[in-house]
Amino acid sequence: MPALIAELEAMNIGSAWLDGEVVSLNAQGTPDFNALQNSFDRGAKSANLVYFVFELPFLNGWDFRAARHEDRYTALAALFETNEQEHVRLCSSLPGDPSSILASACGLGLEGLIAKRLDSPYVSARTDTWLKLKCKLRQEFVIAGFIPRTDDASQVGKLLLGVYGPDGTFKSAGGVGTGWSAKEAVKLRARLSKLVTPKVAFVGGAPKPDRWSKNSSTGKVSWVSPELVAEVEFAEWTPGGQIRHASYRGLRDDKPAREVVREPQGAANSPNAAGSPSKATVRGGPVSHPGRIIDPTTGLTKLDLVLHYERVSHWMQPHLADRPCSFLRGPKGVTGELFFQKHADTAAVRGLTLLEPSLWPGHAPLMVVNSEAALWSAARANVIELHTWNSRSGHIDRPDQMVFDLDPGEGTSWEHVQEDASLVRLMLQELGLKSWLKTSGGKGLHLLVPLAPVHEVAVVKGFSQAIVEHLARAIPSRFVSKSGPSNRVGRLFVDYLRNNRAATTVAAFSARARPGLGVSMTVDWDDLPLLTSGAHWTVANAADELSTRTKDPWSDYWSTPQLLSTPMERLGFKPLKPAR
Repeated sequence: MPALIAELEAMNIGSAWLDGEVVSLNAQGTPDFNALQNSFDRGAKSANLVYFVFELPFLNGWDFRAARHEDRYTALAALFETNEQEHVRLCSSLPGDPSSILASACGLGLEGLIAKRLDSPYVSARTDTWLKLKCKLRQEFVIAGFIPRTDDASQVGKLLLGVYGPDGTFKSAGGVGTGWSAKEAVKLRARLSKLVTPKVAFVGGAPKPDRWSKNSSTGKVSWVSPELVAEVEFAEWTPGGQIRHASYRGLRDDKPAREVVREPQGAANSPNAAGSPSKATVRGGPVSHPGRIIDPTTGLTKLDLVLHYERVSHWMQPHLADRPCSFLRGPKGVTGELFFQKHADTAAVRGLTLLEPSLWPGHAPLMVVNSEAALWSAARANVIELHTWNSRSGHIDRPDQMVFDLDPGEGTSWEHVQEDASLVRLMLQELGLKSWLKTSGGKGLHLLVPLAPVHEVAVVKGFSQAIVEHLARAIPSRFVSKSGPSNRVGRLFVDYLRNNRAATTVAAFSARARPGLGVSMTVDWDDLPLLTSGAHWTVANAADELSTRTKDPWSDYWSTPQLLSTPMERLGFKPLKPAR
């Protein structure tokens, strides 16, 4: 780090111990942990490195450790009054209401704040007078093992993590399978391969396998000596001491593995009680009230939702293009009033395409989200869910997809839902139809059958109903053909009513306006056994999951238009002729 060394020498401050942190700033001026890690690769440039100094324990023979924090900071600030540098900077002190300051930090995409009592001494240990106030849960974990990617063994697919307990025992803390690039996954695999050992480091041996990661059930675990430390962001700790919705943020080569423990959580660490800055700016434009909590169960904010839609918009656009769309808006979040919007409010959502009124006589013009910019604008206007028709504007009365919504009743286990999805798929295959799978983002699963847009809505709806009624007759212990909670206790209603005219289904990659903010995600059929619920992915981790995908599981969906004539014959279904 030659720039830092040169600037520290230029400050000419004599003999001093400076306590601070080196960070790599991105184009937005916020710390980028991965960029920091890459700065130490051989041949890498370090021009973006900045050393933020926040403590002065010693200066020219004076020991300031017992002094009050505010006095130490005054002495430290004096060193920078005439020594302003580009790469060595004084870490700003922000007196004021911590809730408001934390909300502002979270709105800017920062990790959080360090809060210090003004009268606190300088100590080289954990102390309750210095607190970490985090926007999201984030800490170090020791890597205890890894599972390679199933489609590329040169890459890591999942890391198995652990922490040390107060008694010194090493305990499992779950795993992480997202957050790295393909290049980083290769480098991680290479480093970990040198540490492989037959011995399991966890107390009590290998933990019971979980089904959270897509790789956890299909890959072989390679155990490693617990030496490398990873920084991981996650949503919560389970009662069993496992982390959920985790995302890898980088290695911590500066952190001794034996010092890694489960960090305490406190109410102060959450921005739930924090005030909200009035504006933040993202790629799509300004976001009002970015720090507003829209899901109290996770602490996710409006800004989190907007950033989700910005990150998934490329994947989502093919599912929205030219389809009439409805919005579910929630200005106060998932616990406030929610309302559907079927017609355009162009003042609130910009960039919408309005269809000709003649396409749906007697109604206001339908709206279509035909651009990423329109999707981003919708998110900024408090749109949580997006629902689409089964037909496109060019053939509004002839659907190009048929939907089966697997809606579990009370007492229906998730394993039951998974098995039933496979049964529905098998029946469709027997009829000669291919289907694609996605999570609903809620309780169930969606099966979609791509169609050539030649059959009228009534035909598609009637045929889908006939399929569901056949399933209910053939396997009455598992399926029902009538909606309503009382009809499906312990069984599954395959909702064919999504195929009515003007009926809608939540679009792929849309969030759901319910606790947890689940996301409807496209899935490969081979990964069905690995799903844990219809909300397997959420706003907290869906975009990270997509960033690790090397293949779109729905890549063939758009090029598989199917006709229903032969499948209808095989089922013995004869559509009613339209009345003349």
